[in-house]
Amino acid sequence: MNQIIVFYDGSCKMCVGVSGWLSRIDGKKQFRLEPYQNQALLAQFPQISPEACEREIHIITRIGKVLKGADAVLEIWSHAEHWSSFLGRLFSLPPFIWLARPVYRLIAFLRK
Repeated sequence: MNQIIVFYDGSCKMCVGVSGWLSRIDGKKQFRLEPYQNQALLAQFPQISPEACEREIHIITRIGKVLKGADAVLEIWSHAEHWSSFLGRLFSLPPFIWLARPVYRLIAFLRK
């Protein structure tokens, strides 16, 4: 797999906006951005359910690892072609990740 597959909520304005921004800065085409509502693609990954994707973002890394929530966002951020990408790696470390996970869950809960 040569791209990171990103499953986002295609019915969420914030999610669609962020994925649009990511596609604009993704000059190397590192990400395959797909709404989780693409059932044909999601069915290829039985370890990910539509219900889980409705609650939080999911990605499949280049090595096939599934990440979700804050861990997925930070993985995307660390690979994005943006000056702030180093922060994705930084926030993936303790104690930052301990704060990132509950903050992500709160934002995901309140986004609709």
